[in-house]
Amino acid sequence: MATHETVEVEDERLLPLVARLEEGPPPRLLVKAGRVGGTDGERGSLAITDREREVAVEHALSPSARWERDPDFGFDLLVSEVPGVAQELLIPRFLYRRADRIYEYAAAIPEAKRHLADLTGT
Repeated sequence: MATHETVEVEDERLLPLVARLEEGPPPRLLVKAGRVGGTDGERGSLAITDREREVAVEHALSPSARWERDPDFGFDLLVSEVPGVAQELLIPRFLYRRADRIYEYAAAIPEAKRHLADLTGT
């Protein structure tokens, strides 16, 4: 017996995307909201706008999307250029490297992995 998940969509602009996802096996996308690299005012931290998220997801679902395995978390990251979206938002280790915070990033990986496992149930 097949099981179905109910997805509640608050933003009607996402309905075409939801319809496309229902046409075939659903891809699993982990999409970050809020900020990458810390809180507002933290060196190198970047806010993620709604538009950047929308454009990145749209690109991720396109046939031209290129992916690369993240060496720290083991899942695929969108690495192809997405117009209007800073690559540091797509590949957080680049953000930390640009801000000269690579050691801080490396130290945060174990806790981030635990948090991600809690969120995804893996």
